Amino acid sequence: MSSITGSLRSAFAYLSLDLLRRVEIRYRLMTAFSLLSLIPILISGYISYVESTAAIKEKAQIFSKEMVKQVSKNISLRMEQVETESSLLVLSDRVQNALTNVVNGSAKEQNEARQDMTRLLLQHYGSADFINQKYLLDKNNRIMDTQVFAQLTRGVMRLVKQAPERNGRAYWGSYDNGAGQQNLGMVRAIIGKSNNRQIGNLVLVIRPDYFSTMFNDVALGSGTQIYVLDASSNKLVVRTDGISTNTDGTAEPDLIRKIANNTLNGEPSGFVDFEGQREGRYLAAYTGIPGTTWIVVSTIPEKKLMAEAQSVRNQIVLVGISGFLLSIFLAYFISHSISAPLKELVRKMHDTGNDAGAEAQALARTDAGGKDELDWLAQCFERMSGAIKQKIQKINEINASLEQTVDERTAELVTREQESRTLIENSPDTITRYDRDLRRTYANPAFCNSAGCSLAESLGKRPSEIPGGANALIYEEKIAETIASGKSGQMELRWLSRDGQEHCTHIRLTPEIDRSGKVNSVLAVGRDLSDRMAFEATIWKQANFDALTHLPNRQMFHSRLEHEAGIAHRSRQHMALMLIDLDRFKEVNDSLGHDTGDILLIEAARRIISCVRESDIVARLGGDEFTVILPNTGDTKSIERIAKAIIHKLAEPFALGADEAFISASVGVTLYPDDTSELDVLFKNADQAMYAAKNAGRNRFCYFTPDLRVAAEKRLRLTSDLRAALPGGQFKVYYQPIVDLATGEIRKAEALIRWLHPERGTISPLDFIPLAEDTGLIVPIGDWVFKQAVHQARQWRGRFHPFFQISVNMSPMRIRQDSQVCAQWSDYLMREGMPGQSMVVEITEGLLLDAELNKKLLTFRDAGIGVSIDDFGTGYSSLAYLKRFDIDYLKIDRSFVQNLGSDGDNQALCEAMVMLAHKLGLKVIAEGVETTEQRDFLVAVGCDFAQGYLYSQPVPPDQFEGLVWPDIGQRPGSQAGAMICSA
Repeated sequence: MSSITGSLRSAFAYLSLDLLRRVEIRYRLMTAFSLLSLIPILISGYISYVESTAAIKEKAQIFSKEMVKQVSKNISLRMEQVETESSLLVLSDRVQNALTNVVNGSAKEQNEARQDMTRLLLQHYGSADFINQKYLLDKNNRIMDTQVFAQLTRGVMRLVKQAPERNGRAYWGSYDNGAGQQNLGMVRAIIGKSNNRQIGNLVLVIRPDYFSTMFNDVALGSGTQIYVLDASSNKLVVRTDGISTNTDGTAEPDLIRKIANNTLNGEPSGFVDFEGQREGRYLAAYTGIPGTTWIVVSTIPEKKLMAEAQSVRNQIVLVGISGFLLSIFLAYFISHSISAPLKELVRKMHDTGNDAGAEAQALARTDAGGKDELDWLAQCFERMSGAIKQKIQKINEINASLEQTVDERTAELVTREQESRTLIENSPDTITRYDRDLRRTYANPAFCNSAGCSLAESLGKRPSEIPGGANALIYEEKIAETIASGKSGQMELRWLSRDGQEHCTHIRLTPEIDRSGKVNSVLAVGRDLSDRMAFEATIWKQANFDALTHLPNRQMFHSRLEHEAGIAHRSRQHMALMLIDLDRFKEVNDSLGHDTGDILLIEAARRIISCVRESDIVARLGGDEFTVILPNTGDTKSIERIAKAIIHKLAEPFALGADEAFISASVGVTLYPDDTSELDVLFKNADQAMYAAKNAGRNRFCYFTPDLRVAAEKRLRLTSDLRAALPGGQFKVYYQPIVDLATGEIRKAEALIRWLHPERGTISPLDFIPLAEDTGLIVPIGDWVFKQAVHQARQWRGRFHPFFQISVNMSPMRIRQDSQVCAQWSDYLMREGMPGQSMVVEITEGLLLDAELNKKLLTFRDAGIGVSIDDFGTGYSSLAYLKRFDIDYLKIDRSFVQNLGSDGDNQALCEAMVMLAHKLGLKVIAEGVETTEQRDFLVAVGCDFAQGYLYSQPVPPDQFEGLVWPDIGQRPGSQAGAMICSA
């Protein structure tokens, strides 16, 4: 016992002296007062709620039981009334005799008996509106009266079969009428008086409202339901409203289960609670109707029954909450009146004893311990004594450290001053200070170096004196503004040093204010912008001038063109625009290299500049295109003079190291505003005029005319049509024979492409071949012609001669851009099963300048394909290239053949070409032979082959066959070839 007492005493001490002491006094008082006032309210409220709930349930049970007993008694009385009336009918002699005659009588007697039974039913039940249907059945359950229904429904049959042997007593039951509704029925056996055996059945179908009307005599509470339940089917057969239940009108499963359990225990009536499917828990009273499986049930939702008790509970809770809040309010004032003076006393004691960091830590430890106000008061008294000792000790420590701090701060200031001076003295920015008289009181070495003076010379001077210059006065005005306004400012100053070098400095002016708030000096920090400005100038030059020739580029050209056009428009003067293109520059660039081409461009730019006036503007647009803007042109003579001078200068030879190159220039000229006042159109006009000069033979200039615009539009439309020509099948290949001059035999042919336009007719190759090369369409066109020639060579070799040979011209643009074209043509020839000797590839003389060409031509050589040089003597090349490359044929241009009969120079050139080719082991073909004199001369000088209109024009393949092989038997050894060209 003593141990228990000790434990309780320890626990009490822990709660009262340790655990509760961690909470402030005011909170403990508030809690105790609130609990003392709330606990009685809660206990009394709970007891009241429990007692009221039990009382309500007891009253509901008594009332429900009495109600269902009364309803059950009333239903039994009505059932007995129906049974009594039915007994009078079934025991009457007329019914007994009629049933006997129906069974044993003749047909007439049976018919009369049926009619008699029908009259009996009508007389007995005709006025009873609670009976829906009525039947008299024989012992085999057949209808004996003459009603309309000749056959019983399944529900009635099921009801009759369910009726047990009850010695003539009535059986009450229910059945489903097939429409989802429950009908009530009574079945009474008819016992014969003579033999005491069952001779038939009386079946009555009763209206449910016959029984439900008596529910109206019962006072039902809110939410109470009363109904009759058939225990055999668990269906509601009669409800309060008198309507039979539908297919979903089964009783609650939990109710059925509990009634069944009580019935098994011998309790035909009782009071149960169950869980409903819709509104939670219910209370139900039930009692059975004697002699039936019917049960009268009264239900009420527990929630509605307990609504009054819940209202009482809510009132109790509300009162409890109100009392609790009121108690808290009162407890707060009572506890505050006790704890506030204590806390004030603690605070004052704490302020008195508080001393720096040590006391703050002590207070933190006290708070962490969770003590109440009394403990805090005790702690404050203890800290007061310790605080006095700590203050005396700290005063001694402060006195000792003051001297050390002063020494350290002094050394630090000296170090910082030295660092600042080092930064200022070595800063690349100029740093100066000016007093209110604008005189310099300080200057760092960077300023002295840039100004070219010593420190002594710079001090005491104004900016107008050193460094001086035209902008120095503006600088002094800016300094004066800073002194007057007291606000910082900045500016860019351009000035000259003593050595004459120009400087650009960005200067920031900062006012220095003394203790009185007055500006006594201005600090000027300047940063040299010379390098940045030089860089910006370089960027601007790179953006607006050509890096190679140092001429204005395309961007600067358009800017200057717009500027000069504006001047010409305002002054009503004329302006000319020249567009210059260097002819054959690409050949020089490809043959001698891009570095050599750049040297030629620089020299060409210098020559163009030497031909124009100082007011004229020369620009390079890119590549080998130059422009010249000629402002203030009074007449066309000066324009023509300048154009001719440029053409003449550019036609002179260019010395390019060990090599010498020749080019020419095609110049297009257009006038502003005569031709147009729109600058974009003006440039297009110059471009069209330049192309006109090229087409006219190059090395000349050409003015823009409206016809050129029409030609350009025509060229554009032709280009558009050209793109659809090959897919549209508009190209045809014609063949022109090449004759062996020694034997007169035709062993070769040249293939000439023809464009048969569906609207314009035949278009000359001179018109569309240059367009195809410019647009890149020459690549698919060349491949198509090569394939056509291969197919034609196979056909003619198979039909006429096994060594027939066709030459195909390869575009210079194609062979320069596509390094695989030689291999592609060779592979195609191999895939078609044709020997390489059946084809000859024809290239222009200018391609010999390509250093990589020999590697490409070796592909043809390896495949056995021959190579021919077309238009020899008209291009830019060297005779050494003929020896360097693998060439089979050399073709003399038609310009040398035309005047062979009268021009001795052409005769000498042709003879020299033939001799040169033979010395190098090459065969010679002369093209453009039209007269017998030309043919005879070529035969005389030993030319190998000739072609031209003297022999035949280019013709389609079928006409070529008729021309060359009119009689296969007479020309068994004939051989032909084909070649594509642009003529």
